[in-house]
Amino acid sequence: MNRLRNNQGMTLVEVMMSIMILVPLFAGVMIGYVKCIEYNNLSSNTSAAILAVKNKITEIENTPFAQIVSLYDDATFTVAGLDGIGVSYIDPSVANILKVKTVFCWQERNGRVIGEDANQNGQWDSGEDTIVNNNELDSIVQLTTIIR
Repeated sequence: MNRLRNNQGMTLVEVMMSIMILVPLFAGVMIGYVKCIEYNNLSSNTSAAILAVKNKITEIENTPFAQIVSLYDDATFTVAGLDGIGVSYIDPSVANILKVKTVFCWQERNGRVIGEDANQNGQWDSGEDTIVNNNELDSIVQLTTIIR
């Protein structure tokens, strides 16, 4: 009853079971890796858009009060490195007070549009007002301020 066992390798069944476990695991890791890259790009683009909107608000605040509406109401702007467009809205409905809203919408590399401006023209078009129904463009990157 002295039987010798061959412990030098794996059987075909063991190899197939290992592959059945490792392939889905590897696929899951790769999907997670791709999603991490997409979220990193979204975060980077969001930061660039926020900086652009802050700079535009500062530019508007540094403009003489009497010229703000004529220069910046429905005015568009772009940012180098982002496939998108920003727009500023000026509401002069209260005397000596201007409500300034600046919005930035862009398109990610994967084709996803961030914000309501689906055609990236800086104008509110029919069918684009999906986030808040207010006849203006809205986005996750928008700032509103009051200038007196």
